[in-house]
Amino acid sequence: MPRKYSDINEIARRIIALSALYPTNRAFLDKCGITNHSLITDLKKRRIKNPGADILVKVVKGSGCSGSWLLTGHGNMFDKATTYIEEEVGVSYIMIKETSNLIDEFEKRIESDDCELTDDLQLKISKLMVKILERRMAKELQ
Repeated sequence: MPRKYSDINEIARRIIALSALYPTNRAFLDKCGITNHSLITDLKKRRIKNPGADILVKVVKGSGCSGSWLLTGHGNMFDKATTYIEEEVGVSYIMIKETSNLIDEFEKRIESDDCELTDDLQLKISKLMVKILERRMAKELQ
């Protein structure tokens, strides 16, 4: 029987959520200095139920997340002053993920309310997505 995401330890869930902000699990683990490259899979499959203090310290230092949030789930994932920026591209993966989530939320509301976005908002979102895609393409060409 497949295990449910709800069966995963709360701290492990938050680590998984953090890893989703990066292009790959490996990128997240490398940024955190974690050499167990199967950690995220191990957490998802509950092979590791309670990550140790050494992992938690590396996650906080590497990702810049709030230690309090990681341990308790209270407060913001990141302090206001903290933003992970990929230096080569100058684009925050967190900002991209938040933008993507925002667009998903707009789409859900449109579908549920049968309403339409104003043309101005559609244009702004479209321009933002074009910029994001252009930056991704530029990175791939390098």
